Amino acid sequence: MDCEIAFFKPERFEECLKYVGYLKENKYVHINLADVEENTKKRIMDFLSGAMFIQEGKIIYLGENIICTVPKNGKYFLEYENKLSKKDYPGSYDEEEEIIPIFRK
Repeated sequence: MDCEIAFFKPERFEECLKYVGYLKENKYVHINLADVEENTKKRIMDFLSGAMFIQEGKIIYLGENIICTVPKNGKYFLEYENKLSKKDYPGSYDEEEEIIPIFRK
């Protein structure tokens, strides 16, 4: 099995724009968000989440501030249990909690 991984540690949102090229080529993208401000982390995660949705891939949360994108037919093995929930990651949220319609009479 051929596998290519690109490793990044962005400092600004604009740096993540080039990651989409790797996603389009079905490459794994490992991203360390430790040096990014909280608002920028959320923007990056929103951007990557949309890109992965379109590519039908997934985002694996490896540890605090560390993620890896996995292509649609990509395989991975994660030996350890991640103690953090998805909501503990920057930019992670539950849309059902965020978007609740309120109907008024």
